[in-house]
Amino acid sequence: MIVRMDGSGDQVEAASRRRFGKRPRVIGGGAAVVALALAAGMVIADDGPAGIAAPYGCGAGGVHSTASSPAPDRPAPDRPAPDRPAPDRPAPDRPAPDRPAPDRPAPDRPAPDGAADFDGDGHPDLALGSMGDVPGGYGGGSVAVAYGAGDGTGIARCQYLTQDDPGIPGANRDEAFFGSDVVARDLDGDGYTDLAASVFDWKPSVIIMWGSEGGLSRGVRVPGTDGSHVAWGDDPLLDEQLVGGDFDGDGHPDLIFGLGSGKGLLKGPFERDGTPAGTGPVPAPRRPAPHVRHANYDDLLAGDLDGDGIDDLVSFHDADTGPEVPWRDRTQPVSYLRGGRDGFTQPRDTRLPDAGEGAIGDVDGDGVDDLVLSPRGGDASRSSVTVVYGTQDGPRARRTTTVDRDTPGVPGAEPQDEDAVLTSLATGDVNGDGYADVVAGAPRWDVYGEPGPEEVLFLAGGPDGLSGEGARLFDGDDLGAAPGGDANFGAAVGLTDLDGDGHADLVVTAPGSDTVDGVAYLLPGTANGPATQGVTRLSGDAFDDTEGLGLLMGGGEVAL
Repeated sequence: MIVRMDGSGDQVEAASRRRFGKRPRVIGGGAAVVALALAAGMVIADDGPAGIAAPYGCGAGGVHSTASSPAPDRPAPDRPAPDRPAPDRPAPDRPAPDRPAPDRPAPDRPAPDGAADFDGDGHPDLALGSMGDVPGGYGGGSVAVAYGAGDGTGIARCQYLTQDDPGIPGANRDEAFFGSDVVARDLDGDGYTDLAASVFDWKPSVIIMWGSEGGLSRGVRVPGTDGSHVAWGDDPLLDEQLVGGDFDGDGHPDLIFGLGSGKGLLKGPFERDGTPAGTGPVPAPRRPAPHVRHANYDDLLAGDLDGDGIDDLVSFHDADTGPEVPWRDRTQPVSYLRGGRDGFTQPRDTRLPDAGEGAIGDVDGDGVDDLVLSPRGGDASRSSVTVVYGTQDGPRARRTTTVDRDTPGVPGAEPQDEDAVLTSLATGDVNGDGYADVVAGAPRWDVYGEPGPEEVLFLAGGPDGLSGEGARLFDGDDLGAAPGGDANFGAAVGLTDLDGDGHADLVVTAPGSDTVDGVAYLLPGTANGPATQGVTRLSGDAFDDTEGLGLLMGGGEVAL
């Protein structure tokens, strides 16, 4: 715990920066400052000059690639990609935008489906959120953007974004956590991927940075955003979450920022000043059980879990906040809201297992997304992954698969200490067989955790869903991460096809700490899963080398 001084000269406890993946809960300083600012009627600084600092050649020594020769063979899959039957209910027609996109040239060639491409050059890019310090702001937050080169997992250019950039609204300040959540979508329909980022400067809000031929080029604050309103929530002030998807089926990406808010759905397309096409309500999930009196609001996921062509919403909560609660006894409810043209609904017969993390992807190739969970509580293994398969009626807990270290084919032994827990999940087709695969990261999840291995587990999807066949385990030590649990290797994971070869590449962050530099590892995808040859190592020095500041690169979310 770090102690700093607030404006009155009193000591205020500030939460440790090493609680990755979720914003630290600030019981004193942050909440008090926000309340005083709002009471005094303070105005948040908004749009500055138009230009964001352009991407540049990455800092010397910040990008290092291991020998890629001999490169792993990439044979064609042994089995054909599955026939994907159309859902019984057709996807909704997706009309053209009612308003024309800005008069800007479209990209010359598209990136692979679903990949972020901020500069429209056809090479996927990625954005790494950080909750680290910035000049003038403890926990101010920043975003590191890596522009793909199209040569393996190579990186062509870098960009470092903070609120002190004149093209981004606001200014660096303590505990703003700018970029802790990042979402990559083409929000204005001009063909370039844009980046939306959460920020907490005086109150929760969203900043959009527009994509362009030169990369992310200008930032605007979305007007009128609202916070979450969950009656059984517990101090949601710094627990706001941001997620993107098409929740009303009109073909335009939307944003959600405000669970239980009457205007938490921000509908696309967005105007260039950040104004959404409209807003809509996002219902608060029902209390999961009578004994759950309060619960922190932890995360949001979006995906089409019923195959109707409209994204649904999954939310995660943590009902036990005290450090004295054993891991096995933690209650972490998961709620499901079904998207639709007429708004969200919450089916009463959908009950999902408790879980700490999740991801969405079609692991069995039936054309309907599945919900992948890291379960919590009861008899769940710390290293287990559970798939709740999607159906035309949404995810159904009666049809599940759980894979853990006892599953045939899964390497490694079950960890015996409570600090070795899967805390990050992602899906994508790594081996190119047409089924979504799963990666799960297990850093030393607690700031006071015991030293030990930090690992990422790869599990392959298939016609019968998830299994242990072809599973692989990656240890941070093997890739040069700081040993003993100091790197937080696996704090965030992602899968995206960086080089366009049909194999999703693995992105693993190791945000480090005050004494260990943050690093992101880019592992090439192959027919046999992620490869440890041809790995690109992207360090914090590629973006910012300010002395005495910990970038904690990838300590927040990863946008791909």
